[in-house]
Amino acid sequence: MLQPGQVIHVNNYVVTVERYLSQGLSCLYPFSLRASETPIYYPGGFAHVYVVQTQNPINNTRQHVLKRLAVSDESMLREVRKEVEVMKLLRSHPNIVNYIDASSQPLGNGMYEVFILMEFCPGGGIIDMMNRRLRERLTEAEILQIFVDVCEGVAYMHDLKPPLLHRDLKVENILQATATSFKLCDFGSAAPASSRSPSTTHEMQALEADLNRHTTLQYRAPEMIDVYVRRPIDEKSDVWALGVLLYKLCYYTTPFEEHGPLAILNVSYRIPPYPVYSSQMNALIGSMLREHGTQRPNVFELLDIVHRMRGTKSLFRYVSCHRNICVTFPCSYLPCRLVLRHLPSQSEPLLRCLRARLCPKQNHTSLWVR
Repeated sequence: MLQPGQVIHVNNYVVTVERYLSQGLSCLYPFSLRASETPIYYPGGFAHVYVVQTQNPINNTRQHVLKRLAVSDESMLREVRKEVEVMKLLRSHPNIVNYIDASSQPLGNGMYEVFILMEFCPGGGIIDMMNRRLRERLTEAEILQIFVDVCEGVAYMHDLKPPLLHRDLKVENILQATATSFKLCDFGSAAPASSRSPSTTHEMQALEADLNRHTTLQYRAPEMIDVYVRRPIDEKSDVWALGVLLYKLCYYTTPFEEHGPLAILNVSYRIPPYPVYSSQMNALIGSMLREHGTQRPNVFELLDIVHRMRGTKSLFRYVSCHRNICVTFPCSYLPCRLVLRHLPSQSEPLLRCLRARLCPKQNHTSLWVR
């Protein structure tokens, strides 16, 4: 273990260890383990996290976090480097933990030591906040503040081309930066959205193994539980996890904790009688926990709903919240297909107006968002 006062070089930065913070697998520091405990090993290595001081301020502070990892081989080193590349890609968003720099060096026996320098979130993990509030549960306003910040971070990922999936959204991967600011962390499971579903037995087995390794069972969507249904694993799979996350923020358990995978496949859960939240909150959870991804909102629609519930507006403009909206208007002679390009996904008033003007006697106009 590194000792207080020890000086470490992380590529372009020199840092001094201030204190030991936590240990764990691959996320920042939502772990609440004692320094005296044995390091947790995972396939290929372990991680320790420290609070450190830089010589000069970075983003107006000298206090940061240093994650020290030991990995067993070059294959695991490549996995860590992938996570670092994702963090580099995402570091400009205020609801994502900021990456600063990283370095690696061989230890001998094929092992490597990796240092990752990141932003320090003094509020710690949301799971710690929940543990402190076992009697006086989080209020709806507090939950929506946390949730909207998480959705902003996820929206930034889904807005990339191609969209980037987090794949391990859960309360343990949310950190508190200030009293009213929360950040998403742990991008070791992140992967680009696939343009196609697996088609062969070999591809499905490989996908199943990958999901077992990189995702958390209680947060997996039905299409991740049973890959043999060949439904796409895409942005809507992250949306399902957001539904589970919101449920846990409200009720301190996951909706499928008791009955496991079968309950997930059947979307079988109940809303506990306590604590009591608004019908809007429970409807929001229900909108995300739908069996088919096509039935779930996208994260941009979620943001619109949550901001309306809070009486706020997003400070960010996401390109992907504008879609081609296709509308089919049936008529006496032949169906007419109208494509409205680059409209916001919240264009229902305009669509209702068009429907009323073009086919006032028809009640079964269909529309979908591409």
